Amino acid sequence: MSSHARHFKNDGLDKLPRPDYHAELLASLERINTYNPPVHTCSTGWSFSGLYKGPTSIAFLFNRLSQFYPDLTFKSQSLQEWAEDYLKLGDVARKSHVDPDHCGVANEMLAHLAVSAVIRNDPSLAEKLGGYNSVINSEGGGSNEWLYGRAGYLYFLRLCRTHFKRQDGITKSLDQAIENTVGRILNTPPPWTWHGKQYMGAAHGYFGIITQLALSNPGTLKYLDNLLNKILDTQFSSGNFPSSVDGSLGENAAAGSDRLIQFCHDLQKRLDTALENAREDTWRRGLLTKEPCLCHGIAGNALCFTDLGDERFEKFLAAMSSEMLEDRAKGWMEDAGVTDEFAGLWTGEAGRAWVWAVADKGLERRCIGFSDV
Repeated sequence: MSSHARHFKNDGLDKLPRPDYHAELLASLERINTYNPPVHTCSTGWSFSGLYKGPTSIAFLFNRLSQFYPDLTFKSQSLQEWAEDYLKLGDVARKSHVDPDHCGVANEMLAHLAVSAVIRNDPSLAEKLGGYNSVINSEGGGSNEWLYGRAGYLYFLRLCRTHFKRQDGITKSLDQAIENTVGRILNTPPPWTWHGKQYMGAAHGYFGIITQLALSNPGTLKYLDNLLNKILDTQFSSGNFPSSVDGSLGENAAAGSDRLIQFCHDLQKRLDTALENAREDTWRRGLLTKEPCLCHGIAGNALCFTDLGDERFEKFLAAMSSEMLEDRAKGWMEDAGVTDEFAGLWTGEAGRAWVWAVADKGLERRCIGFSDV
C-alpha cells in the first residue's frame, strides 16, 4: 500500500466477528475515565474545546447516554452523576470568547452554557445562551459553519429548545434566537467560506450549514434548491464530493481532489441516488488511516449508513472493536492520558462510545452534537 494511502482495504469485513456492542461501550467509558478522569491539573491536558473535545464534550456524552441507560451504574455512579463531574471542570475554566467568528460547537462558553442548562435543568442558562444571538448575528462578517460558526450555534439552541420544550417562555425566546440566526445565515448569500475557501463538508462547509438550517427550520429548504443543485453537480462519478471548490459552485467550479472520504465531506439528507453513491464510496474507502473517531474515522463514517437494515454499519463497527483497533490502529493508545483528544467527543473515545450505544440500543444513526436533536 502506498505510504500516502488514506484508507485500509476493507477486504474481509464479512468474516469479522460481530462485537459485543454493550461490552465495547463499557470499554470505551472505562478508557475515558481511566486516562482522562474528571480532574483538572497541569498534567491532564484539558483544552476546553466545547463539544469537539474536552470535559464538556464528555459531560455531554454521559448526559445523552443517561437518557438511554437510565439504570446503568458505572463505577458506582449513575451516568448523569458522571456527566456532572465532568461538567464541573468547565465551571472554573477560562471560557472562550464569543463573537460571529467564534460561536460554533467548539466554543467552550456556548457549549458549557448549553450543556449546563440541560444537565442542571436551569432555564436561566438557556436564556443566557439565546441572548448571545444579538452578538453572533450582528452586522458585518462572521462564520456560518458548524465547528466555529453560526450553524454550530443553531445546534446549541436546538438542544436547549428540545429540553425545555414544555416551558413556553423559554421555548419562545429560543425560537426567536433560532429565527434570527437562520435569517442571518440566509441573508449572507453564498459563497460561504471558512479561511477563504468554500468547503463542502459538515464541519466547515455547505453540507453542515444546510443540515443545521434544515433541522432548525425545515422551511428554509425552499430557499436552497438552486444551491443544492449546484452542490450535487460537484459529485464525482465515484460518489465522493470534493473537500472544497474554487470559484462559483456549478459547472465552472474547479474539480478539486477525489482523495478525502470522511464524515466532514459526506452528503447528508440529499437526493437518494447521490446519497447511496456517497455511501457506496464510503463503504469502499471508509476504513481510514486516521484516528477511528467521529470527525474523520470509522465511527463517523459508520453513521452514514442510516438504514437500520444496512449491514454495512455493523461491518464497519466490527473493524472498530477494541481487538481490531489494537491490531490495526497502531499508536491508537499512545496519546492515552496525554491529551484530551484521546477521550474527546469528536476526536476519540467518547465518539466511539456514542456509536456503540447507537448500535447497542438500535437508535437512529445520528451524529451526537450535529444531527441528534
